[in-house]
Amino acid sequence: MGRILAALLLLLGGYAVWPRRRGMRRRREAATSDTRVDSLAAVLESVALCLQAGLTPVQAVDVAVQQRRDSAAEQDDAIGSVLTEVQRALHRGAPGGPAWARHSDQIPELRVVAGAWTLTEASGSSLHPAVMWSVAQLREKRAAKERLSAVTAGTTSSMMLMLALPLAGVPIGLLVGVPPGELYGSFPAGVALVVGLSLAASGAVMSKRLLRKALQPKKISAEEGLPDATLDDVADAALMLQLALSSGAGIVESIEQVAVVSPHRIRTELRRVVAGYRWGLGHRTAWSYADVSWEPVSAALALSLEHGAAPAASVKAAGQRLAESEKSRLQAAAGRAETFLLIPLVVFFLPAFALTTVIPLVIALVPRGGLF
Repeated sequence: MGRILAALLLLLGGYAVWPRRRGMRRRREAATSDTRVDSLAAVLESVALCLQAGLTPVQAVDVAVQQRRDSAAEQDDAIGSVLTEVQRALHRGAPGGPAWARHSDQIPELRVVAGAWTLTEASGSSLHPAVMWSVAQLREKRAAKERLSAVTAGTTSSMMLMLALPLAGVPIGLLVGVPPGELYGSFPAGVALVVGLSLAASGAVMSKRLLRKALQPKKISAEEGLPDATLDDVADAALMLQLALSSGAGIVESIEQVAVVSPHRIRTELRRVVAGYRWGLGHRTAWSYADVSWEPVSAALALSLEHGAAPAASVKAAGQRLAESEKSRLQAAAGRAETFLLIPLVVFFLPAFALTTVIPLVIALVPRGGLF
């Protein structure tokens, strides 16, 4: 009986620390995403340098494609395939934005590029500022992700240490000369082991939920029939709106252009705002049809309308504030998560440690008759 329970404990311990397929897949996806960001940023920087030198967009993309072909390590990757498709579209005289956007569901990193490229083609403005803006956005998102990973590293380590507590019975028993069969050989020790492992499993589930909830992006108010959108989506749309305004387009036309290249929920809200403007409802009434998270953007545009100021700079500042506030919120939430992990530690893991290690050791080391 004791050997069976000890073997069960070891198996559960191995299962707890063995890398999960889902976890490994997430790590591979994260590594792939980082590689794609670097690859895409390098491509766009190459295109931007060519544009700055006076080449046309077609020639600039041709140079970028040739550079990737000369690099044997990267010639077959996903970004290279998309870039080749953009090249073919430009050579046909078609816009390149839809070619970038076509793959944005499979490669989310392309959304910023597709939006900026499409806005530039729609307005007829210079492509170089839009490409450089896309590079800056990609780099900043990558840096923010790395900062968040650094903040959560300590929390993840604490969670793994807590998970190891209830599994310490066998090694501690061996250190004091109690083999697993003797440690869990009695009925009370076996019951304590089963209850302790159940508590440990509950604590592991609770810890993961706490960490997952802390790292969830903030969503704007849900609306029936529409997919969710995050505050990051609003910030991205605001920054693209600044790009459209910088090209010289009017406020309503710029909002309409950004709506075309935005995710479904953002597109719906911006089109409501455009409809409000076109119905002559006034600035504040038009923006009342959008979520309250758009308030900084609405206020920036109101400042421009009331005082005649150029709207691009104020909208850019509003978008940057939205993005920075979300990054700060996530980092603060990740820091608080380590404190919240004290709850499963006290409620689940420490009692589990007592049940799987302390009580069986006491039963094994103290004469049975003295206890029962």
